[in-house]
Amino acid sequence: MATRTTKAERRWRRIVEKWRRSGLPARAFAKRHRISPVTMYWWSSRLGRQDAAHDSECAPAAPTFLPVEIIDDAPSGSMSAPMTLEVVLPRGEVIRVPPGADLAQLGRVVAALRGVFE
Repeated sequence: MATRTTKAERRWRRIVEKWRRSGLPARAFAKRHRISPVTMYWWSSRLGRQDAAHDSECAPAAPTFLPVEIIDDAPSGSMSAPMTLEVVLPRGEVIRVPPGADLAQLGRVVAALRGVFE
C-alpha cells in the first residue's frame, strides 16, 4: 500500500537524519537548531515505526531448505583419489568443496546460508 508523504514528514525526516549523523544528544541538537526536543523525539519515533512497517511489508518471502539426496555415483574402486563434493542448490547454483577443505569454515558458510534462507 502506497503512503502519501507530507511536506512536514519530509522536513522532519531530514532533521532526524541530520540529528543522528551529528552524534549530538537530542537536547543539544534541538537547542542548536532551535527546535523542540519533544517534537523531534515524536517525529523520530513516528518515522522509525513507519520505516519498520515498510521494511516488514517489503521483505521477500524467506525460501526454505529442501531435502538433500546423497548420490554415490562413483565407479567402484575409484575411491583412491579424493573427489570434489558438489552441492547443487534448487535454482542451479553449485557449491564445490575441494578435498581437504576446512570443514569448520564450510560449517560457517552453511550456517550463514541458513540465516539468509530461513
